[in-house]
Amino acid sequence: MPHIVIFLLGAAATVVIKGLGMTVFRPVVKGVVKGGIRVGRQVQEFAAEVTEELQDISAEASSEVDATRPTAPKGA
Repeated sequence: MPHIVIFLLGAAATVVIKGLGMTVFRPVVKGVVKGGIRVGRQVQEFAAEVTEELQDISAEASSEVDATRPTAPKGA
């Protein structure tokens, strides 16, 4: 999803810049695109960290449930 937004912003900026003069606004647009890429990467890192944390919590909870589960008597 973020890639689509970045693409659309870039496409819209290209149309505007072409009309205003590419040489003047190219560095600005490049900076905006770089910023979008950085934000996208930070969001991906954050999502990976949250996923890992949730997996750890899930594993701990599962282990605790297994540890408190009553066991069937042997030979039953």
